[in-house]
Amino acid sequence: MYNILVLGSGGREHAIAWSIYNDKRINKLFCAPGNAGTISISENIDLNIMNNDDIYLFVKQNNIDLIIVGPEQPLENGIVDFFEEKNIKIFGPSQYASQLETSKLFARNMMEKYNIPQPAFFECTSEEEILSVKGKLGLPLVLKADGLAAGKGVIICNNDNDLHNAIDDMINNRKFGRASAKVSVEECLRGEELSVFAICDGENYKIINSAQDHKRAYDNDKGPNTGGMGAYSPTPLFTDNLRKKVEEKILKPILDAMKNESYPFKGFLYVGLMIDEEEPYVIEFNVRLGDPEAQVLLPLIKSSVLDMIIASIDGNIENHTIELDSNYAVTVVLSAKGYPEKYNKGMKIKGLNNIQDKIVFHAGTKLENNDFLTNGGRVLNVVGIDENLKQSIFKAYELANIIDFKDKYFRSDIGMKAFKYLEEKE
Repeated sequence: MYNILVLGSGGREHAIAWSIYNDKRINKLFCAPGNAGTISISENIDLNIMNNDDIYLFVKQNNIDLIIVGPEQPLENGIVDFFEEKNIKIFGPSQYASQLETSKLFARNMMEKYNIPQPAFFECTSEEEILSVKGKLGLPLVLKADGLAAGKGVIICNNDNDLHNAIDDMINNRKFGRASAKVSVEECLRGEELSVFAICDGENYKIINSAQDHKRAYDNDKGPNTGGMGAYSPTPLFTDNLRKKVEEKILKPILDAMKNESYPFKGFLYVGLMIDEEEPYVIEFNVRLGDPEAQVLLPLIKSSVLDMIIASIDGNIENHTIELDSNYAVTVVLSAKGYPEKYNKGMKIKGLNNIQDKIVFHAGTKLENNDFLTNGGRVLNVVGIDENLKQSIFKAYELANIIDFKDKYFRSDIGMKAFKYLEEKE
């Protein structure tokens, strides 16, 4: 019997807890700090997930057998190394291996060293250096804060005005703080974006599924970058031919690279790709499940998610079989108006008692006096699942309209771009 601690408070962590809580081998499930949704399936614990000593004290007092790390910040903080040294099972990559996400330039340099396909890039620390790259590559350019910026530290510059605004944000005004002390200035590839998710054990991997995220705040991919406004899985873009290329040119080489550097990669690996003329290029790596991609990936796994995680920790993923549902899953993010900039909190959420057995993952929510209240920019993730993509989209939006709160906002086009790819395949 396992006592398990899930770290994090978003929709991803609610999805992780939801995906394992029915496992009969679980004695006690905790979420730290969790949200108003995780309360119904686990015990929420008020812990600072960036304080390894505090977490260790809780782990010892509650006989925790397994820690599952949801977000990237504790990984950057070395939580996996900390608990591995104490012989406590923990799922996720080491601090060094986490740099594949926590430092864009670390990842770019690693890919350059091991010939993994990616856009041309330059490391810059000043306005002069960035303008010099413009002279070499021309426009458009992509500017990426080197460090963690909550999914918002990427700016696409189509013209000089965009570029000067991006330089102000990154360099002059330090909008992203220390994250943009260094900037990766990159060639802007044109094509279709998709994400591929694998679970790794340091040597081997298994692909979980593919997905497409919708990063921009508004319909038709307009507006500022966000943490993600919705996603669907799988994407018809991820053909058998593309899968082979991703495995041979990216997944196997990056795992071999990390092993060769003496820091084998364990945990979830999220490969963000641009497909240009049927060739995959790495836009970014993430070292955990995406949010909101986790909310469509995990409901499609029919086999035990807990077994999959333990196989990764134990170095046995090669012998583990992941059984997937053949359906489509679509999630729509219900956000607070104004996100990702300024938005209000504390609005009462109505309609959650009308959803019965439907899948709704909480993100920025809290429970006060038996009322669900908004407590973040991305509030809830509604999920529709069906063998037919159109129906899965319909089910997600049906749920989106049942739930209500003041200043609710969501995109109306999540999953729609998939139809273009389906028509191309026919």
